[in-house]
Amino acid sequence: MDSPQVKKVTIYTDGACLGNPGPGGWAAILEYHGVRREFSGAELATTNNRMELQAAIEALAKLKEACEVDLFTDSEYVREGITKWINAWKARGWKKKVKNKDLWLELDSVANKHKVNWQWVRGHSGTEGNERCDFLAVQAAQEIEARHTQAERDKALADFLDSRSAPSIESDPEEHEQQLL
Repeated sequence: MDSPQVKKVTIYTDGACLGNPGPGGWAAILEYHGVRREFSGAELATTNNRMELQAAIEALAKLKEACEVDLFTDSEYVREGITKWINAWKARGWKKKVKNKDLWLELDSVANKHKVNWQWVRGHSGTEGNERCDFLAVQAAQEIEARHTQAERDKALADFLDSRSAPSIESDPEEHEQQLL
């Protein structure tokens, strides 16, 4: 009996931020057998790198079964991080403080369910899928920015920055202890 054919999916992802940090958006396009689905989302206070990661996470999480994926991103941060840097972080037990650790862990989890071929594409170079994702990500960021007052945006940004500057006990207990002394 033949084993079932693994589905081959093409994904484009992109993230955008209005200010860095600031209101941000992410977008993904999934293509399978001529069917195309577009997804996007936003956060009121975030960074461009977080939106790039979120786009890849959201896209891979949409897949209902293990697939062979060609994932195109214009983020060297995402591609290098998931194909190279993450191995060192895991080997060291995540001892060093890793920015966006929460999203790296989530991306690693969803990516490991599939066979992902991580492809880098130059941003703003006319690649249709990337250009469309860029448009959708910027649009999502603009929409969330427009739905909130300046005071709400300022508060969200202050909260976001505070959460990023707080010492993280989970990163390295010795480092945390030294920060407190």
